Amino acid sequence: MKGPTFLPHQMTALALSAVPSSINTYERLLVYVAMAMASAANGKTINVFNGEAQQPQVSVGFSTLADDKTYYVVTAYVRANMADIADPSAKPWMAAQDVVSASPHVNFEGN
Repeated sequence: MKGPTFLPHQMTALALSAVPSSINTYERLLVYVAMAMASAANGKTINVFNGEAQQPQVSVGFSTLADDKTYYVVTAYVRANMADIADPSAKPWMAAQDVVSASPHVNFEGN
């Protein structure tokens, strides 16, 4: 039996036409989406570990690793509907649930 259905209108809406045309790789898309979600989440936090301080629900930062190169560090806690994940006919990314219903800052729209 399939679990509860969560309405997509609760999620941050995406207009593909708002994605800048310069985003032409999955890596750039990942960073763009993470930054847009961090903007929309606007500091929203989540309890990741009991007894510890809350963490940003979505964050994008930088870290220089052992190879002396700087990398993006993307952290996102997006609730998943496990019934949808278990459904063999469903696409796994469709199980993602809302973080916020707000839109990211307008500087994430278009070119």
